[in-house]
Amino acid sequence: MKSIAEPGETGITRRLVVNPGPTATGGEIQVAPPDARTQAAVVRTLALDLGTQTGWALMAGQEIIESGTELLASEEELRQQRREGKERTAEIRFARFHDFVALEMAAGVTRIVFEDVIFAGSQAQTQLWASLRAVIWVAARRSNLDVFCVPVATLKVFATGDGSAKKLEMAQALALAQPAQYAADPETGMLRRNGRLLDDNEVDAIWLALYTAAVDRGEEDFLGVYQRKAARKAERRTRRAVAKAQRKARNEVREDEQKTKRQALMASIKAMGKCCGVFRKPAPYGRAVCLKCGQAIRIPKQAGAPSAPGASPALERAHLI
Repeated sequence: MKSIAEPGETGITRRLVVNPGPTATGGEIQVAPPDARTQAAVVRTLALDLGTQTGWALMAGQEIIESGTELLASEEELRQQRREGKERTAEIRFARFHDFVALEMAAGVTRIVFEDVIFAGSQAQTQLWASLRAVIWVAARRSNLDVFCVPVATLKVFATGDGSAKKLEMAQALALAQPAQYAADPETGMLRRNGRLLDDNEVDAIWLALYTAAVDRGEEDFLGVYQRKAARKAERRTRRAVAKAQRKARNEVREDEQKTKRQALMASIKAMGKCCGVFRKPAPYGRAVCLKCGQAIRIPKQAGAPSAPGASPALERAHLI
């Protein structure tokens, strides 16, 4: 890939990343259809961390073949844009990102995965991010481009196990996950690959690519924030229903056991016969009491059997005081 400089409508220099293949004429990009045989064999995916410095990672199948950071506008260019009053009518970053996406699609990209930022620190940041996301929507509407997004917390949990991980922690986790590809700089903590420093935008894009590969393997999914909330809610309902059914089953088993014990107890009492013409009544401490005379007798542990070998029920009788 190489960079060229092209004058923009406002006189601001535009920097575009150009792939071999597509051509630019009069500032308009001629998008050639990708090779059908290539598309059938390998899916090309572009992972994006949106922003003024857009991190990107290009995948062929599940392999990352290239990554980097695309600077959509410098500070001087943004100041020039504000001086000319174009920030609300001709945002240069929107146009450059549109060209960047079009060029990548011309090179054969058929799927885009971006980090789904919901909250931002300022109104200007929110509006910029929304406009960059709109570029992807427009590209998908005009082609067969598949678009997916990954919530920020989901990506951080995938990378580090912590949904609030910092940028340095994301970089360190990537160095631990792929030590043969990335090495952490001992002074700054930033990653190096083949001697080149990677900023946090590129690191996030690489993690997006790795997450996409995990989705392709069936280990993760592209569910959105609200979809995940609905899935967790349904999962909680299912767990409550299962727990309720288990409690009901345990109660039924307990009631059956108690019923069986009562039946065995009454059978044991009846097996010892009557006293004063009536059946004895169960009493505490494993005894049965005559309702008339109050005479008590120990109940054998097994129905119809004495409590000790050779012992006679008559010898076990005692009188209640």
